[in-house]
Order: sequence, then C-alpha cells, then structure tokens
Amino acid sequence: MHKSFTSLVKVYTAIDRITKKTFKHIGLPFVYGGVLLLTVFYFTGLTDYNLLTLLPVLSILAGIVGYVREEKQKSAY
Repeated sequence: MHKSFTSLVKVYTAIDRITKKTFKHIGLPFVYGGVLLLTVFYFTGLTDYNLLTLLPVLSILAGIVGYVREEKQKSAY
C-alpha cells in the first residue's frame, strides 16, 4: 500500500512540474493550432461533425485563457 502511494505521489509531482512549466507558454500555440485545425477541417469538408468543429474552438478558447493569464502574471498591476 505504501509503495503504491509513493509511486502515485511521484507521478503526480512529475505531472505537476511539467504542467507548470508548459502552461506558461501554451497560449498562442493553442490559438494557432485551433485556427489551423479549423482551416484543415474546412478544406477537407469535415465541418459536418460537431465534435470536429468543437475541438478547434475549445483549443482557441484555452489558448486565449492561457495567453491572458500569462500576460496578467507578467504585469505588476
């Protein structure tokens, strides 16, 4: 029991450390990726599927939130 708990804690801390480093730089690449996905889906004719249309929109929104959060943390105000 104790061994499995410590391994879960190690995995959690590794994931936490990675996400803290990467979420600082995730804003604009998510926006660019979402726009790229929208254009690919449009030109390939995959706009009839709701899930494929929703994924780029969620990516763009996550990128906007990440970018605004990053800019707010940079500012002293």
